[in-house]
Amino acid sequence: MGFNFGAFLGGAARGGSQVLDERRAQADRDKVTKEERQWQLATENRANARSKKAKRASDAKALEEQIGTMVALGMPADAARAVAKNGKGAMKVAISDLTYGKENGHDTSSLYALKDTVGLTSSEVTEAAKAPKLVVDRIAIRNMYGTVDNDVSNHNEGILKISDQQLNLNLTTPEGQAKYDILETKKSKYLQDIGTIASAKDTSKGDDSRFFGESTTYRHIISHRNRHLAVHEASVNIQTGVSEGIKGKALAVNSADLKAVNSLRVGTKPLNDPFMNAEISALEQDAKINLQTYAAGQMGVEGFTYTAQYDTKQDVSAANKNRVPGDIVTYNKDGVTYQVMWVGVKGNEYISLGIVPAI
Repeated sequence: MGFNFGAFLGGAARGGSQVLDERRAQADRDKVTKEERQWQLATENRANARSKKAKRASDAKALEEQIGTMVALGMPADAARAVAKNGKGAMKVAISDLTYGKENGHDTSSLYALKDTVGLTSSEVTEAAKAPKLVVDRIAIRNMYGTVDNDVSNHNEGILKISDQQLNLNLTTPEGQAKYDILETKKSKYLQDIGTIASAKDTSKGDDSRFFGESTTYRHIISHRNRHLAVHEASVNIQTGVSEGIKGKALAVNSADLKAVNSLRVGTKPLNDPFMNAEISALEQDAKINLQTYAAGQMGVEGFTYTAQYDTKQDVSAANKNRVPGDIVTYNKDGVTYQVMWVGVKGNEYISLGIVPAI
């Protein structure tokens, strides 16, 4: 049988054409894939930009609101902005002090003030150092709250020492948590004794004293915060007051702070100590603001959808057992649609996120 050279060439041509077609098709697919990836990246970048913009706007709004609160409570506007530069913690403490002062008839206008640098010549300081400095009248603030009651000074010292012991524990381990709870039981007995002493005192002529000093209050609150934060491998540094290990855990750590608020109030609320109460309330408010900021960031992401939308607030509560922390839902009331985020902490099950903006 003879070899058909023409048929061979024809087959080779068809084969070569098929290879070229496949290569062109693959090139087209690669181009589409590349374009799709570029489009996806552009979309993600736009979403991230919107999210960051929403967070900046939310942070700026919260900052202005807190500055406005300080001014409304008697702080000069320039001093309020100077306090704001020191961060959320500084604003929280200032608002707590100002609120207590206003409610109890104290002049709060001079507690925080900007004052010019004095006693230095122009050759001795830089231009930056010449700028007015924020001055906090610590003595006036301490006197405003009153001194620690002599009858409970030993109890105050005992609570301070136990809090220090708790702060030195490794609360990420079951052993550390068990030791913490044993110490907390001892601390609760001091608190009960303070309550007994307080109820027996004659306060008919008034009493400006308080049960807890600044150091005791500070350490007692941080010890409770760390007990709940440890679940998420986070903590508050007792020296700096800065939270550690919290990156990417905004929902968890602020929910933990709300749990700390509840555990703190179990022992201290019956005593009605104004300084302790103010500091715990400030912690609660700070956590709620942080959670609102977190929610704003989530809602600013492209493609965000509500977990569920309900006709009434009662319908929202009826579905609580199916909730997951971070769920953002809406409900209607009097023709207005509200949005809330579930965190599931007793007393703060839902964080208010305001009214759903009209489209």
